[in-house]
Amino acid sequence: MKFTIGVKLFIAYFIISGAIVWFVTNQMLDRATKGVDHAAEEVMIDASNLLAQMVSHDIENDQIDINKVHLLISAYLDRELNASIYSVVKKNPSLQVYVTNQDGIVIYDSSGIRKGKDYSRWNDVYDTLRGKYGKRSSSLNPSIEKPTADQKAMYVAAPIYHKGQIFGVLTTVKSTIDLKPFIVNQEQQIKEYASYLFLISLLFGAGASYFVSRSMGKIIRYTTNISKGKNVVAPKIRQVEFAELSKAIEKLRVDLEGREYVEEYINTMAHELRTPITGIRTTAENLLMPMSHSQRERFVNNILDANKKMELLVNRLLSLSRIERRDQLESVEKINIESLFENVLTSPSRAGRISSRGIKFEFNIEREFIINAEKLLAEQALANIIDNAIDFTPSNSTISIKISESNTHVIIQVSDQGKGVPEHARRQLFRRFFSSPRPDTGKRGNGLGLRFVKKIMSLHGGTISLKNRFMENGAVATLKFPLK
Repeated sequence: MKFTIGVKLFIAYFIISGAIVWFVTNQMLDRATKGVDHAAEEVMIDASNLLAQMVSHDIENDQIDINKVHLLISAYLDRELNASIYSVVKKNPSLQVYVTNQDGIVIYDSSGIRKGKDYSRWNDVYDTLRGKYGKRSSSLNPSIEKPTADQKAMYVAAPIYHKGQIFGVLTTVKSTIDLKPFIVNQEQQIKEYASYLFLISLLFGAGASYFVSRSMGKIIRYTTNISKGKNVVAPKIRQVEFAELSKAIEKLRVDLEGREYVEEYINTMAHELRTPITGIRTTAENLLMPMSHSQRERFVNNILDANKKMELLVNRLLSLSRIERRDQLESVEKINIESLFENVLTSPSRAGRISSRGIKFEFNIEREFIINAEKLLAEQALANIIDNAIDFTPSNSTISIKISESNTHVIIQVSDQGKGVPEHARRQLFRRFFSSPRPDTGKRGNGLGLRFVKKIMSLHGGTISLKNRFMENGAVATLKFPLK
């Protein structure tokens, strides 16, 4: 399965952004957990020192009054709090407290499970008795040797002073399970924000991939149409790199088309001129031989006819060359279509042909139609279509002209009563130099007329089609000029 460059970029962006979000989220979750622990530890330090200071006032006869300590701590543990801390509701105090003497023996424990035990080697007691900051993280239940994360507790100690000396240690204990709701709340928020960030980054990546794919797709379609020989315009692309590539392809296309154009014209002109040149040479050789005046006059007329054909061919080639090299109209004006037809049909040479062959014209015009066009080109397009209809319609027949309007175009239809378009010629009608024999003389045209009309209609943003009539003999040429 092959992926487009846009899909590949999106997959790469998805993997990279996913990895970054995952890494950052994990780091933030770890920092959030440590942040809650540090905040809790800081509060426990204050609580431990406050309680130690209060206990130091209950020392009599060099002994800590355990009864007073018990009353103090019990009263604290029995308080009802009902405090809402964001989404967590704290109903009762959760700190545990134990006190050790100078030897590290527990003389008081609010939980009742540590009393009488030797804690002199535990870090909280050991460091505090030596004047250092004492803390540890151990099992909440001393009987559990290998606790899980939820079975652990934080132990923070403070020294109890008497007569300027460390007389004992007071340690506050906070179970990690009590901190879990705050950590879970932080984790949920972090994961929620991470999801939003990931989705936004994916949308951004999808958008970037779409624009890259669209630009690349435009270039691919453009080059594909060029390879098929279609007349296409270079696409407009905003991305600088793709825009430069499009311009480079367009420049290359113009250069190649220019070379092919010149070669094709030279080859075609050489082929088309070969026959009249050969005829002129043969006729000129015959003129060197003795002959009557009438024979000489016939040969001279043959030379003049051949010269006229060459002149017509060269002029038509030059006209087509000029029009095919244009990419826009020069002088657009509002033109009445009926007046265009009047100019075309009243041309002396065309009016003579129409009269000599007894051809009639039948008009079907819904109303007056105005088009925006370059007058000379529009007239030439209609003239070529009319000439084509005259050439292929039988003598003493009728050519029908219908002008109508759709939502977007003014439509001109010219229908003749000839034999129609042969099957083999339908796909080649607008190819340069393709021509069918005229039914009355058997001669062929130069094959440039319909090509000329197609280019004119393209410049006007319109179209031309030539099809056989439905249920009748003949062909119908359809020109569509855009309303705007």
